[in-house]
Amino acid sequence: MGRKNKSATPVNQESCQKLNFLHQASHAVLAINPENIEMSRFYASTMKTVAEKVVFKLDPSIKRTTCKHCHALLIPGVTARVRVRRRRERHIVVTCLDCSTVRRYLCRPNYVLWSEQKSNSPHEDKKDKDIRQEHQQQEQGKS
Repeated sequence: MGRKNKSATPVNQESCQKLNFLHQASHAVLAINPENIEMSRFYASTMKTVAEKVVFKLDPSIKRTTCKHCHALLIPGVTARVRVRRRRERHIVVTCLDCSTVRRYLCRPNYVLWSEQKSNSPHEDKKDKDIRQEHQQQEQGKS
């Protein structure tokens, strides 16, 4: 009655391939012709809508390369302006050149994204806890 692993289903695999294709197509359109921003924007917005419909979380690196307001692909010097600021705390400012939306990212030396942390799901935490308890019981049995 527990949850089944949904990552192995063919529907999810097909949607992942579709999202991957749309992201690559968005990059390819801008690489071929940097003035064709509308087509790239269409691919990126389609990618976001497909991810929402399938209830799929996009990787933070993909989220950081698209504008939240106009869905344009943020490429430094082409569709975005990137600056490093030292006010308050050091941060990177990315400005979309189409809609002037500003995004700020802190620059902390030891910062790790939540998705990249070792234990980012409660299921994994439970497994780790069970393994630790087994090791402790084995060590107590040896003594």
